[in-house]
Amino acid sequence: MQSLPKFGTSIGEVVFPTYQVYTPLLQKQAEVIKSTKRQTFTYGSHPRQQLDLYTPSNSEKGQDKLLIFLYGGGLVRGDKISPVVPQELVYANLGHFFAERVGCKVIIPDYRLISHEAKFPSGGEDLALVVQWAKENIKQDSKDPLDLYIMGNSAGGIHSATYLFASQFSESRRGILGSGAAELRLKGVILLAVPFHFDQAVAERAETLSSYYGTEVQQHSPLGLLRSSKEDGSVDGFKEVQFLVITASLDPKAEILVPNDDFVKEWPLGSNLAKLEIEGHNHISPVLSLGTGVEEEERWGQQVVDFIMKHSP
Repeated sequence: MQSLPKFGTSIGEVVFPTYQVYTPLLQKQAEVIKSTKRQTFTYGSHPRQQLDLYTPSNSEKGQDKLLIFLYGGGLVRGDKISPVVPQELVYANLGHFFAERVGCKVIIPDYRLISHEAKFPSGGEDLALVVQWAKENIKQDSKDPLDLYIMGNSAGGIHSATYLFASQFSESRRGILGSGAAELRLKGVILLAVPFHFDQAVAERAETLSSYYGTEVQQHSPLGLLRSSKEDGSVDGFKEVQFLVITASLDPKAEILVPNDDFVKEWPLGSNLAKLEIEGHNHISPVLSLGTGVEEEERWGQQVVDFIMKHSP
């Protein structure tokens, strides 16, 4: 982590050198990371609609909690097993970390990208299908619903916010909120380095944003959707859900830090939203740091573990 500041904060410029830093750290832990059981399932009809399910080594644990993680990639790239790092270690490292630390099952799905003609609200549609698959396939002995946590990183956070705040998914949300929850009950949302709006996005993102959002970029951004949900009152459904908004100290100010501040200021429900800044990390490094076995690198992940454990009875 000490070498990260010299790479700067521009997302495009930090990707390659950050992967270079973390690849050998993850390779040293390959056997440990792969010790967590990973199974692949289909959750929809599109070829991209596949998910990996991670199960903790201690089968007695994790019967009451489920974490769904959506990775980033700027709407144009990303895979549940990234080809960038050898030995299929990313995002197996994250599935392993949370499955073993929390003692819960972890789902990491692929979702449609712009190369698959994805357009808003496709990310929310894919997440809704993942939630439905989990309802039908993740069982527990207790009659109580599983505690569900949704975690979205960067573009994965865009899709998480789409599912949580867009009106198209109100029926699906009713099935995981409050008295409507039977199989799954949403307990927490973790939003990691999410571009909540694009008012100061770099120029090269314009084509991507136009392809995905059309002419309604502002209205359908996460911040725009939050504002709409405030107007129609649907945001009140999250009063019993805990939110954790995370940024890294080396995230780009214009694209990530300012939009995060704006989202937090707009939040209408008060104390059920907390903010965490990860010191010394950049936009790419947090998810790569998990599974390295280095306490300093993984500290932010342990804080997420603590957040989950605090809010699950």
